[in-house]
Amino acid sequence: PNFIATPNQSNKPEPHHQTTIHLNTESMMDLHEAYLEAKIGGVSKRPCIEMCLPTSLDPTLAPEGCHVASLFTQYTTYRPKDFPGGWTNEKKTEYVNQVFNQIEEYAPGFRDLVVGWEALTPPDLETEFGLTGGNIFHGNMSLNQLYMTRPTYMNPSFSTPDIKGLYLCGSGAHPGGGVMGAPGRLAALTVLKRNT
Repeated sequence: PNFIATPNQSNKPEPHHQTTIHLNTESMMDLHEAYLEAKIGGVSKRPCIEMCLPTSLDPTLAPEGCHVASLFTQYTTYRPKDFPGGWTNEKKTEYVNQVFNQIEEYAPGFRDLVVGWEALTPPDLETEFGLTGGNIFHGNMSLNQLYMTRPTYMNPSFSTPDIKGLYLCGSGAHPGGGVMGAPGRLAALTVLKRNT
């Protein structure tokens, strides 16, 4: 995508394409409003959009000259009150179009670059990956579920108390989801430390 804020200088990925790109995050109030809409069971009208372009670092993920864009939006409810039939294909398409239209505000022409898309809603994440409620963080990332209380206050550890040799390394373990592999690395370091 060619972003208004940092126009492309060539047809190759540039440094700003190799990061997580946040859209609709100009103010804390924008994020708060998106959260409040979801909190009352709605779908955020201007969700926070996190865009990653993995092919900017690994071109083997797509055919030559093409790219993959991964979009994560917040906040999206499991059962939107405005969708009595739930997340139907029609509602998914409406939401995707809404998100694409907002990306257009930052990167005109983005929509014309899209040759296909797949949207995974919270029910899809629960069905396909076993994430309860579609929560990618395996539980809230609130203060009462972080640090010495993750995964629970009764077991703030990577090891499990009842199954010797079983270590937790997913989003449910410290420091939680969204920390790009940190739970797995910390669990591995724990295993190495205990076995040396």
